[in-house]
Amino acid sequence: LAKKKLMEINRMIEKAKAHRACQAKKEEYGESSKYMQFLDDQRKSIKPQLNQKAIDKDKELAGYNMLVTSEINMSSKDIYNAYHQLWQIKESFRIMKSELDTRPVYLQKENRIKGHFFICYTAVLLSRILQFKILENKYSASTIYDFMRKFRVVRINSTRFINLLTSKEFVTDLSKKLNQPITNYYLTDKQIKMMHTR
Repeated sequence: LAKKKLMEINRMIEKAKAHRACQAKKEEYGESSKYMQFLDDQRKSIKPQLNQKAIDKDKELAGYNMLVTSEINMSSKDIYNAYHQLWQIKESFRIMKSELDTRPVYLQKENRIKGHFFICYTAVLLSRILQFKILENKYSASTIYDFMRKFRVVRINSTRFINLLTSKEFVTDLSKKLNQPITNYYLTDKQIKMMHTR
């Protein structure tokens, strides 16, 4: 964590130096402005300088986190792990909003609104099980949903289909993990039915 934080700090310092070298305006510094001082010189113009005090303070605290919790029986490691997993909850809500179009809800009856959200929550739950338990968190949620949207087959006769999906590392891994023929270019009617029933 300390190494990661130091890399971020150094990246912002380099960004601040680059902006200073090209005489950028104060608002162009963005997040890196925390490591700058914008002082007025005698001619009333802004003179940017690196804020070494702020840099030293952040580097000294790199790798330390302060978490405030009401849990008194958890170990420090368990508290940190629980906090670290919060991003998964936030990402689940982002998935529902962006990938599953949970909102806006074009329904009026209460039972239909509840049904809509129940389906969305179930879809997120199943995709998260696939992501974390089956694929061992090797791929992002957006990769999984991209696959779901793009997986298409076209019937060419009464017994055969063509798989329109381009084979990628994700598709190959998923095929092995689920023991499904999704990497095959040609699929039989029996294989399609097998994928539906699993």
